[in-house]
Amino acid sequence: MTNKALNRRAVLRGLLATGAAVTIPLPLLEIMLNESGTALAQTKTPVSPLYVTWFFGNGTLPGRWKPARTGSGQAWDLSPQLQPLAELKSYLTVISGLENKLVASGFEHPTGSAGATTGAPLSGNAVRAPSIDQVVANLISEGAPYRSLEVGLTPATPGGPQDSLHTVSHRGPSSRNNPEFDPRAVFNRLFMGGAPAPEDDGAEQAAKIANVRKSVLDSVLQDGARLQQRLGATDRQRVEQHLESIRAIERRLETTAPGGGSPPACSNPTAPTVGKDAQSEAPPVVNAAMVELSALALACERTRVLSFMFSLPAAHVYYRHLAQDMNDDFHDTICHGDPGNQSDQPRVDKGVIYTMRCLNEFLTKLKDTPHGSSNLLDSSLVYVTSDTAWGKTHTRTEWPVLLAGKAGGRLRGDEHHNFPGDNLSKTLLTIAQIMGSTATEIGIDAGRVTSPLAGVQKV
Repeated sequence: MTNKALNRRAVLRGLLATGAAVTIPLPLLEIMLNESGTALAQTKTPVSPLYVTWFFGNGTLPGRWKPARTGSGQAWDLSPQLQPLAELKSYLTVISGLENKLVASGFEHPTGSAGATTGAPLSGNAVRAPSIDQVVANLISEGAPYRSLEVGLTPATPGGPQDSLHTVSHRGPSSRNNPEFDPRAVFNRLFMGGAPAPEDDGAEQAAKIANVRKSVLDSVLQDGARLQQRLGATDRQRVEQHLESIRAIERRLETTAPGGGSPPACSNPTAPTVGKDAQSEAPPVVNAAMVELSALALACERTRVLSFMFSLPAAHVYYRHLAQDMNDDFHDTICHGDPGNQSDQPRVDKGVIYTMRCLNEFLTKLKDTPHGSSNLLDSSLVYVTSDTAWGKTHTRTEWPVLLAGKAGGRLRGDEHHNFPGDNLSKTLLTIAQIMGSTATEIGIDAGRVTSPLAGVQKV
């Protein structure tokens, strides 16, 4: 193997049967790093941490979300609603007791969403400040092909005009970064130069697509063979795993029916697509596709900042695939309509636990994806939050906050911190400082804070 370092922006190149150019970005390889694995060999630039906002609508059951004990390691245990994350406990920093002081009566979901992501109140239907992902993008996105990437699992509508109901990523007032809900479109954007995903026009259109669509991987095999000659054994294995991940996504996109249903029969071909969730039910198959795509985008540093919207604020989602008794509007009928208290709404509990299972799939994929000298979850800070605390009455205290990952050594993990009545915006300032900001304040009006959450960041 040559000792010459490989540039971090190196890609594999090829052409599709249509003549369209294709580039496949590479994961972070040993040949790109210095001897300690802490910086890029060619530029001496430290390896950047990665950031994700992972958002889910309609809140939790605070009595089943908040862990009973604080502390680190064996001093604390996961709560019932966090149990799906048990295998990743060492990567979790749970923060409880916080209050979203920007929640406004009658507009709880949009103001809750804005408060949790921007630290600022709304002005009419617009946010007044950039969201935390965009604050972080200003810090770490230089040189990345995409300043940020926004994806969503279900477009189930919240049915309101406020910008903060339709995305959690905002460049500023009236400047939304809307999520992409179609895995095909995300795939094409990342690996096919942004070509639009074909519409599902039936068998004739499917046949045309099948005739012209050559595998992205097949188109770059020659370039890949040249690269492999430069790599050591570890990097060769990593590239092979990376390409197989892309191949697996291609297979999933080609064998999953529109709307996230079951694969079509071979004798009855449909357009090669995983379409948007057409049933407002956040299906596992679409989550799996978005998880794979998101991990690839981060591993290849097509972006260093991602917003993953599992469900939108106040989303009218139906988890009918979970059980027969879940075929109701989760926002209206289940969260608001079901009797109970903050510890006892069984159908709400079922929906939140499903949400955490989907989060676990995402975090586990990050943990299992090599990145530099560690893995993606070691390198990432994943901010998990919602648009309300308890959905039934729109409570603003005990706001759900979870920081997952180690942020490149800036978070210890395996901790539960309780800050009774403290301002939720301190989470945003804490995140900004962890990601390298020198800011000493964040937020507007009741969301303004001048200090982070004490003891959360590793020093």
